[in-house]
Amino acid sequence: MPKISADTLAEHREEVLSSLMEGTKRILLSGGERKLTAASVAAEAGIARNSIYRYVSSVDDLVDLVVAQGFTDWAAAVAAAVDDAPDARAGVVAYVRSNLTLAASGEHMLQSSLSRARLSESARRRIVEMHEQISAVLHDTVAQLDAPRPDLIITAIDALVNSSLPLVGPDAPADEVIDFMCGAAAAIVNP
Repeated sequence: MPKISADTLAEHREEVLSSLMEGTKRILLSGGERKLTAASVAAEAGIARNSIYRYVSSVDDLVDLVVAQGFTDWAAAVAAAVDDAPDARAGVVAYVRSNLTLAASGEHMLQSSLSRARLSESARRRIVEMHEQISAVLHDTVAQLDAPRPDLIITAIDALVNSSLPLVGPDAPADEVIDFMCGAAAAIVNP
C-alpha cells in the first residue's frame, strides 16, 4: 500500500488532486512556455507520472476540473454581486464591476491562458458552457429591465466587459477603467 500524506485515504486523494490541479494551473499560466502533459503536471505535483492516472483518466480531465473550478467561482461571485444590487439597473452595473474587479485581481489570467493552450474539444466545449453561465446572469438581469431592445443592452454590456478585460490586469491601474466602464454601463441602462 502506498504511503499517504494525510490522516485518511480520502484526505490524501483530495490533497493530491488539489496539487495536480494547482500544477495544471501553473503550467497553463506559463504562457505556453511549458507543454501541458501528464509528465509535466505530475512533476509540478511532485508525484510519479503514472500516478496521475489514479486521480484522473487524462490531462483533459484535469483541465476540465480547473476550468470548472475557476468559472464556477467566477460565476458565483458575479451572481452574488448582482443579487446584492437593489434593482436590475444597479445589477447590470454590478455585473460589469464584479467581472472587471475579478479580472483586475488576476482571476482572468487563467481563463486567458486557456485560449492559447492545446485543449481537447470537450475542454473547449466546457469553457463555452461556463461562459454561458456567466452570461446568463447578465441576460436574467437585463430581462428585468423591461427594455424595448434587451438584446442591444446585452451586446453593449458584453462589449464593455470584454473590451476592458485586457486593461484591468493585476499590473494595470484598474480602478479608473472599472469606474469608467461602470459609468458607461449606467448610462446604457438609464437612458
